[in-house]
Amino acid sequence: MTRAKQWLRWPIGCGRAAALATVLAVAGVAGCTKSNEQVAAAALADPGVQALLAKIPADTPYAFISFGGSARPMVEKIYKSMGPAMERIGPMIDQMPMDQEWSPLAKAIFAEFRAVMKDGGLDRTGIDIDGRAALYGIGGLPAARWTLKDPQALRDLLGRVQQAGNVTIPVCKLGDAEYWCGGNDDIKFAAAIVSDELVMGVAPPAMADKVFELLFGKTAPERSLADSPKLRDLLTSWQLGKHNVGYVDARVIAEALLGEGDPLNKEVLAALAPKMAEKWPQLTQVCKDEFRGLAAIAPMLVFGTETMSAEGFEAVFGVELRSDLAQDFKALRASVPGLTKELRNEAVFAMGGGFDVGKAIEWALRKGQEVTKSPYQCPELAELNDFAAKIGQETSAIPKWVPGLRGGSLVLTDIKMSGFLPSSITAHAVLAAADPRAVYEAIKAETSAIAAYEFSDDGAVKTLPDGTVPFVNGIAYGAKAGTGIVVAIGPGSESTVGKLLSAPEVKDPPLGLFAYDMAKIMGQLEPVMGMAGQPELAGIFDVYKVFGPSGYEMYAEDRGLVLKAGMTLH
Repeated sequence: MTRAKQWLRWPIGCGRAAALATVLAVAGVAGCTKSNEQVAAAALADPGVQALLAKIPADTPYAFISFGGSARPMVEKIYKSMGPAMERIGPMIDQMPMDQEWSPLAKAIFAEFRAVMKDGGLDRTGIDIDGRAALYGIGGLPAARWTLKDPQALRDLLGRVQQAGNVTIPVCKLGDAEYWCGGNDDIKFAAAIVSDELVMGVAPPAMADKVFELLFGKTAPERSLADSPKLRDLLTSWQLGKHNVGYVDARVIAEALLGEGDPLNKEVLAALAPKMAEKWPQLTQVCKDEFRGLAAIAPMLVFGTETMSAEGFEAVFGVELRSDLAQDFKALRASVPGLTKELRNEAVFAMGGGFDVGKAIEWALRKGQEVTKSPYQCPELAELNDFAAKIGQETSAIPKWVPGLRGGSLVLTDIKMSGFLPSSITAHAVLAAADPRAVYEAIKAETSAIAAYEFSDDGAVKTLPDGTVPFVNGIAYGAKAGTGIVVAIGPGSESTVGKLLSAPEVKDPPLGLFAYDMAKIMGQLEPVMGMAGQPELAGIFDVYKVFGPSGYEMYAEDRGLVLKAGMTLH
């Protein structure tokens, strides 16, 4: 199989996978279940959604579609927490000197923002917070549509801001339609109220009329997202559709950069970057195939919200990978004791990752060798050949213990402040390694002081006397061959070390994890800031207290890299 054909192998789509649902279920692979298809069908069958999609070009390089009806409880809760801060900041804004050109406008905008923060204030803008919305590209440049609950309320808001801010938003005309406009010699901006929608977009001057006619609905796309199966397939395969979905299509972007694909994307790009367009006729078919191959490595970025309420949200971000690369990343996963999504609700702060360093090195060497044996022919990709040739040249310098690493973590479970210093810290750190003794010997060679502390890799838990490290008590540590090294501090540290060293391997370990609890962090920092003579910051701290346990976990799956994100609201 040629390089081009190898690059252009695409993962099996959900439509094909549906025919193999039974086999996939038996094999334990997540397929396209009927419920996923039903959710997708229900979301896209809504007449309002269809009307919205009909205005979006099918070959837009990116899109974010909100199906509506879910954001209000969460937004109102966040805005309510911001109320006290707005009231504290308000007097400072009111006292702002008026000698600056933009001072009146800043005051006018802030006054409206304060009003929105109050109960029922969301409807003051005229925007339907429960309505449908879309952010997408017309020729690659951003455009937005947002359903309005009260178009006149938005006009009134803009009128108040212009009057109080001593500014006038320019008005332009396209045929008989008026719109707010702005920009310069390089880019034009347009915004308008069209029926029950607020629409906004940008365009190069030479393409402004054509782009804005699409934006205002004067003309329709030759082919729209309503006609395309793309959203349906994404909703089904990524189990989205209840709230919103978005994507960035690398293949569409690549086609535009090559001077191919959708005519509108190509026209707008040529107007924005004429020098690039001049090179399109010079591109050989070999170059085009190789660039397309690169785009096929990660053809799609997908994101959307799985749950959304006053209690918080759960979202997913995915990088679709070519099937062979997705399996490669799955093979790199490694279990790190204690590194699971449960840390979101347990830790004040946590970060870590689990991946087999030895396998990662082997994978990088293998990929470098593949490119070296069959280098890119396109001159524009020569640097990739140079980079591939360098992989492996310095592998002899990698210490022998490094390939045995499996990742690690740092977890802060609790902290209590006494003045500016911590009075109590409960935390632990893990270094997952196949041969922890080799790691210990390497550290000892660089830091001889560590030799004073007893070490064994049999899983035995050891402790250090309080005071060994300033401000840190309850230090315990241990190591176990095939597992790694664990150090814990604070109450219960011995139990923590023993538990982590004996923990079973995680079946589906995350490649990476980041978690925090902003409310707990701010709860400890608030008195510290108060002692520093800054009680006026209390309102700002109150804003953050609404944000509870939050986190992000990245997983390697058959479909690619999946980042799961979530936040709890108090």
